[in-house]
Amino acid sequence: MADVGSDEVIVASVIPYGEADAIVRCFGRQRGRFSAFARGARASRRRFPGLMAPALGTVIVRARRGDMLDLVELDTDTRLMDLARDLRAWGFAGYVIELVERFVPEGAPLPSFFDTVSATVVTLSRLGAQPRVLRAFELRLLDELGVLPDLGDAVDDPGMPVVAYDPARGHLLARATPASVPFSDSARQAAIHLLQCGADEAVALPIDDDVLREVSRIFANWLRR
Repeated sequence: MADVGSDEVIVASVIPYGEADAIVRCFGRQRGRFSAFARGARASRRRFPGLMAPALGTVIVRARRGDMLDLVELDTDTRLMDLARDLRAWGFAGYVIELVERFVPEGAPLPSFFDTVSATVVTLSRLGAQPRVLRAFELRLLDELGVLPDLGDAVDDPGMPVVAYDPARGHLLARATPASVPFSDSARQAAIHLLQCGADEAVALPIDDDVLREVSRIFANWLRR
């Protein structure tokens, strides 16, 4: 069978299959999320150096019967290697990849969002476990999915400071309701800044930890629903 081609990927998981093979879950720049069968992956260091999850690299894939592809080769990018020395950062990166696996549609090419995911995990590998980086990613994921609440004025009283967030409707409010959770105008401004900056820049934003916890309520409450 002819090679389908190459793609930049983030390796999401490596599932052992038999004695030496593996099923590799990837998020590709051009292919989106896909599965590939890697024959001999757990025995061949030449074709699959540094095969682990999460990992960055370029793959060559080949068509096969059914929906799965054959993973012919992986050229590993070394920028995530430092995760192996920082278990907390590794856990943060794993959380990012888990969100991609859970919420990004299978087989949907999302090149710009691939860049967002890649930059996020590279920053975590380089700078360690940074909660600001996770909060920025959560907001960008909601934006990609089309469910990010409007971060403008409070919907019930435009021009007044925001004091609450209604998770059921995804609205910011100037007056709390029984269904709302506390959410300050400082958190609204912080969320806007996190959305507008890159992963590296998010680390340096002067956001108070309490305000950052408020920002996390947007994603946490959406996830509960």
